[in-house]
Amino acid sequence: MKRFFLLLLALGISGALSARVLSFGVRGGVNFTDCSFKPQTVGDTRFSPGSVRAGFDTGFVLRLNLARHLHLQSELDYTFANYEVLAGRAADNRISIRNERLEIPVLLGLRFGAFRLFGGVRFRVTDSSRSNNQQLLRVKFDSGKSDLVGGIGFDIRKFFLDFRVSGISWDKTRYGFSSGGATRRVEVSRDIVYGASLGFFF
Repeated sequence: MKRFFLLLLALGISGALSARVLSFGVRGGVNFTDCSFKPQTVGDTRFSPGSVRAGFDTGFVLRLNLARHLHLQSELDYTFANYEVLAGRAADNRISIRNERLEIPVLLGLRFGAFRLFGGVRFRVTDSSRSNNQQLLRVKFDSGKSDLVGGIGFDIRKFFLDFRVSGISWDKTRYGFSSGGATRRVEVSRDIVYGASLGFFF
């Protein structure tokens, strides 16, 4: 009986090890940024949130199959997230802010045939922002920020398609708004990024 149990254990370990396949790939896609905050006056100008803006992202993907239906995935992504801020009480001036980020998502996924569910944490390593009107408004985002990410995906041979939502934070988010020589920390109630991407494994 003991030998039979040891044989089953050895077979189980062997099967688990054989299921651990490491895959390396690349991905790229589009994203849409939805940011909201209460209207704020910084210096002599009142600012309010604008409309949803489109951007794009690209990155490298490393996926480790832990079991038949379970995998761990890490990425190194470079993201271009675009924002719109309205300046003036009549909101007659639209300011475009581009935020370029280096991010590392760590995701745990469940796979059922070609369909996947995944979720995890996204770490922002570095970021830089640029305004199309530096004199009127500059925005400093939070470097080192981490938040939640989740979504669904589909695997078709070596190709994969992902739809994800990221930016759900467990703490308050504050960005630095600078205008007219004045700077103010503005609490952001929502900074959600919706994304769709296509990739493949080598």
